[in-house]
Amino acid sequence: MMETSVSETPLQLRQRMREFYETSETYKELLAAHDEVYLRHYVTLVIRYAPSNAKILDLGCGNGISARLLNQANYDVVGTDISPLFLQEARNWENPRLRYQVCDVLELPFDNESFDVICSNELIEHLPDVETALKEMIRVVRKGGKVVLSGPNLCSPLTPAFDWVRLMCGKSGRPVWGETKRQALQQFKRNCGLYIKKRFFTKTPHFIYRDPDLQADAIGGDADSAYYANPIDLAQFFKLNGFSIVKKAVGFGIKSRIVANLFPYISPYITMVVQK
Repeated sequence: MMETSVSETPLQLRQRMREFYETSETYKELLAAHDEVYLRHYVTLVIRYAPSNAKILDLGCGNGISARLLNQANYDVVGTDISPLFLQEARNWENPRLRYQVCDVLELPFDNESFDVICSNELIEHLPDVETALKEMIRVVRKGGKVVLSGPNLCSPLTPAFDWVRLMCGKSGRPVWGETKRQALQQFKRNCGLYIKKRFFTKTPHFIYRDPDLQADAIGGDADSAYYANPIDLAQFFKLNGFSIVKKAVGFGIKSRIVANLFPYISPYITMVVQK
């Protein structure tokens, strides 16, 4: 099922997003913040669930650092991104067990069941057609293989609640989502409603889309997201396609572990592991 506020056709939006990522030097500069420290939790998550010597497909790897770190952990890795601009420097790290390829996750150029692990970090929320992307992941992962997804839970009530607390303490808000106290409260109410509806009243995934902000001076903060990413949709989709849920959420640090274990579907961050 799909609910969308997008004013153009899915094909038009897909092309506009591709052109943005292929040409935005500003967005490339924002990705520079995704260094080894920033990516350590994601890489640790993948390593935790990847078997020894696994063949890994790292989707939407941006500047390529995550794929390189997985390769350094003794995995055979293919890192992909839709933007050749983002992968320019990453090509310098290629070796017999690490290569980079420009491709669209909606049309993966790989054979069926050709990878042991499919993983992505902060990709799912940027997809204008989540169902097609998930089907492609399912197609290329081997029987018994795993899909590891990491990224912001844009439907979590906790995130706007934290925004409101920061704003009440006189700190700056979160661009797009919680710039003012009123906006943070509105987002909190909306996300509470979405969580209750998705968690207790729907049994099938209900992907909700938004118009991404693709302005030339990209501001980050998921302004360019096209999908209100949340783990309930993802879990429902994978279950309907015969996958088992290995982990609904994984926490790093005491507070995040408590939230991930007690309330995995409202955790501010998606860290989901499923097995074919």
